[in-house]
Amino acid sequence: MDGALEHIRERIVSGELRPGARLKERDLAVEIGMSRVPVREALRALATEGFVTHVPRSGMVVSDIDSHILDQIFEIREALEPYVCELAVRKSTDREVEGLLALVAEGQAALDRQSKAEFDSANTRFHDALSAMAHNDVLIDMLRPLNSRLHWLLRQNDRDVLMQTEHAAIADAIAARDVRRARRESSVHVRTSKRVALAQLFQSTRP
Repeated sequence: MDGALEHIRERIVSGELRPGARLKERDLAVEIGMSRVPVREALRALATEGFVTHVPRSGMVVSDIDSHILDQIFEIREALEPYVCELAVRKSTDREVEGLLALVAEGQAALDRQSKAEFDSANTRFHDALSAMAHNDVLIDMLRPLNSRLHWLLRQNDRDVLMQTEHAAIADAIAARDVRRARRESSVHVRTSKRVALAQLFQSTRP
């Protein structure tokens, strides 16, 4: 099932499968090269994660991005991500910090090339790297489904320069081993991300 799960999730997160798209077991099984059983199990798992919804007479479809769900996702992010950054300051290796700074540089290079796809990739890997730098397997397991939905939302934003600036501030704080600043910059970034997502997806001006 894992292969089918990752394949379908990535197609949703990348935007290949848009909200409302029907997900037919038979077609997906042929595409992935698996039987329908692991595809069915993958779709059930994705429904649990919130990516897929069962619609009567239509079957499984890609879920719409709901503003109330978005609020809940960002409530959890605001509680957890500053702590992730604190752990990254305390527990990450120098090599991991160098890797995070390299991802910030990749993001800037993508902006300079005006490559949205490359920036989105660097953005996604930045957040994955932060989670890994916390060196807390239980926390990583808790964040994994949330991060998948976060990546889905991040692909929708149109404020790449602002996101890049805030990523650089977080990385600099971690590199300086400054817990207070890392937590503060992370909180700022979560609030900014929520504001951008609401404006982009729902034309909202809520804070």
